[in-house]
Amino acid sequence: MNRADVAHPLIVITGGSGSGKSTLARTLQARWLPAQWLHFSPDTVLHCLPQAVVDGANLRNDWSAIDRPLLRRSTHACLRALLEAGHPVLFDCVIMTERAAQELVAGLHPHVPYLVRLVCSWQELQRRTLARGDRTLQEVEHGFNSAAAQHLRVDCELDTTDRSPGEIVDALIAALARQHQPSAWADNRARYAAAP
Repeated sequence: MNRADVAHPLIVITGGSGSGKSTLARTLQARWLPAQWLHFSPDTVLHCLPQAVVDGANLRNDWSAIDRPLLRRSTHACLRALLEAGHPVLFDCVIMTERAAQELVAGLHPHVPYLVRLVCSWQELQRRTLARGDRTLQEVEHGFNSAAAQHLRVDCELDTTDRSPGEIVDALIAALARQHQPSAWADNRARYAAAP
């Protein structure tokens, strides 16, 4: 399957920190060349902030200097602009609360993404986090525990624990081939339509 075969100009990859979202996005980008998919995430916007603020969030799990709802709104506005300009986008994000899920659903309107959730064992997340050294285990554990709530219905869920990036991409491409139109987004819109 190449980019021409993908019916979705927006693929949203959710999962806890360290689950493999960015790795999946980069591997898909390489697989789908010469098509030029953009990889975008809240981290793209986060890294526009002063480095001391970013380090506080990532290395000390201190998010007190960051207006997280504003960061999410800004991220969604940028994402909509990229889509409206005609770019296909692989968007990776962590959805830890119902509010974040609601903001994503509202923020992406009128776009209809294909939703992917990545899961991973706690032991593997610990190993990956310690190897990377760019975030705290506390942050990763919070994301791992919050992911169990599953605030969004997804079109495809993949376990990255014991799979290589290539195997995960193969599984996602097979799922995309089976389901040409996303079905989860309508359920998520209905779920959060009445929310304030």
